[in-house]
Amino acid sequence: MADWPIPNPIDPINAEFWHVQQDGVLRFQRCTECGRFRHLPRYMCSECGSTEYEWAPSVGKGELYSWTVTHQVFHPRFDVPFIAAVVEFPEGVRMMSQLVNVDPDQLRLGMPVEVEFKVITDEFQTPVYRV
Repeated sequence: MADWPIPNPIDPINAEFWHVQQDGVLRFQRCTECGRFRHLPRYMCSECGSTEYEWAPSVGKGELYSWTVTHQVFHPRFDVPFIAAVVEFPEGVRMMSQLVNVDPDQLRLGMPVEVEFKVITDEFQTPVYRV
């Protein structure tokens, strides 16, 4: 795999998301008023409208919700083909990332996957999935 690009988010809440992942624990926003998890990160809870939240740890295991095998180079640092996957977590959120170390022919909807962290540099790691 080529060196991955490191996100450089403009929006502070997206920067916060990447920052809290750096200890190797997948975290999602959780509203501290109603308890609802949310992803993508946002400033207000869609359930109760509160602006209060915390970064709560995920169980890190979910089910394969959708995927595609990408053969087109969208960024020069990504090798192709790769599997872009959406995973549904028991917290009620879905997140997209790369599914690694699996043959695409083995994939089935609902199959269990879990998060692992791919180290990109000494200062940055990113969540990916494995079966």
